[in-house]
Amino acid sequence: MRSRGMRAHLALAVLAALLAASCSSPASPAAESSAAPAPSSGEDVQRLNFTYDKPVVGARVTVSATGLPPGKEAELQWATVTGGWVIEDYYHFRGKKYTDTTTSLGRFPIDRDGRLAAQFTIPDDYGGIHDVIAVVDGRTAAQNAIEVTQSFELSPTSGPIGAPIELRVKGIGWRTMESTWVVNWDNNTLGWVSAASARGSAVARFRAAGPPGDHVIKVYTGWQGQPYLNHEQSPVAYLPRPEFIFRTTNAPPQAASAMAEPYQAQVMPEVEVTAANATVSLTPTQGPVTTQARLKATGMPAGASLDLVWQTAVGNRVGGEGFTPQDNVLGQVMVGRDGSLDVPVTIPEDLGGLHSLALRNGSMVLARTHFVIETSIVSITPTRGPAGTPVTIHLKGVGWTEYDNIYVATYDNAYMGYACGFNSQGDVVINFTAGGAPGVHLIDLYPGIYQGPPTEPQQLYRTPQLTYADDHPGNRIPALRFAFEVTPSAPVGTR
Repeated sequence: MRSRGMRAHLALAVLAALLAASCSSPASPAAESSAAPAPSSGEDVQRLNFTYDKPVVGARVTVSATGLPPGKEAELQWATVTGGWVIEDYYHFRGKKYTDTTTSLGRFPIDRDGRLAAQFTIPDDYGGIHDVIAVVDGRTAAQNAIEVTQSFELSPTSGPIGAPIELRVKGIGWRTMESTWVVNWDNNTLGWVSAASARGSAVARFRAAGPPGDHVIKVYTGWQGQPYLNHEQSPVAYLPRPEFIFRTTNAPPQAASAMAEPYQAQVMPEVEVTAANATVSLTPTQGPVTTQARLKATGMPAGASLDLVWQTAVGNRVGGEGFTPQDNVLGQVMVGRDGSLDVPVTIPEDLGGLHSLALRNGSMVLARTHFVIETSIVSITPTRGPAGTPVTIHLKGVGWTEYDNIYVATYDNAYMGYACGFNSQGDVVINFTAGGAPGVHLIDLYPGIYQGPPTEPQQLYRTPQLTYADDHPGNRIPALRFAFEVTPSAPVGTR
């Protein structure tokens, strides 16, 4: 009995440590309170009473309290957190971090009898427990907590193969057990859902797969990115696990053989200029490899021949040496007699993500601008054939950081594996074998994360992040979509 009790105590200590380690993150709405209210001095803190249909984002809450200072005004404050994904030095992914903060829900009168009667709307915020504090004259007069639960909405609920589907989620938590959810399609793991830097609200995006008929979509909790199946027996059995039915119709498929979703505008560092009164600009500042850009500068040394220098990273994460920055001279450019420069630049074939482009006079850097390489699709070959056909997908510009150097593949909404672009300088070739019944089959490549901090489990990150457009750390890189038609011919032999 004694050893069993000790084991139970140790298990509780480990769980507490895990929960504490997860507690920290994202940016809060406007009307942020600059300081926490002072504790009540001598007077009892009253209880706030809440009435609502369901504690979800957007719900209208009636709040009441008695025993408050008559004729005063109470500010209702909402306790929350700010923070999210943490990136260091552009390259390193450090997981999540949050700090406590409060926002104002408004100011409300207290009547002559010391009664408060007010209403507020649950903010678009993280799920989980939030304190609501009534502050009177800078001190806490009343308090209670609301546990905001998660809500899920699927749209549409029917469509042909390849039809885009959105799973809209609100109230995703920032604490460990409420922060990650997993979508299963017909009992196959499709990917994970998060809103770590998106204040609890995000959209999971995927596509309708075949065959025609009804398909079950189940959303599970799974803080390591894997579905917790016996959730009824879990420590968080009260959390929702929604289920939807999507009907794939017999209409013609909406699936091109290859399609890259549009890139979001990437965050660019400031242009650096060391020469006095000089300027430099690059247009455009993002695009695929071989993009034809234009570099313009003024205030350069008249008539000088300058090195045009491209910075990249080389190495890999397997050999133990990691990556190393490397400067490559693309060529020399001549400055005009008026100190101006206007030259074309062909973006080299290289790793995706941020690169610098510098003008250097000998060993002195005069100016530095930046370009972001977008991942591009070269080909999928072939695009049709019988089951057993070898298929190759070719990409260029796959990234180099810890959070954008892999793409994670699904086949008909079932996890297939991941591909990494660092060791091959962003040039990625994926080989697989077509399978399934005759008809169109979907291959989707989703952003993932190669690795996180050593203190965090790796199961989470090398699986498809379905909320990539709203919540991928660092660069918001898009999904890549492919389709292969299995023909009704006899299967070819496998190799």
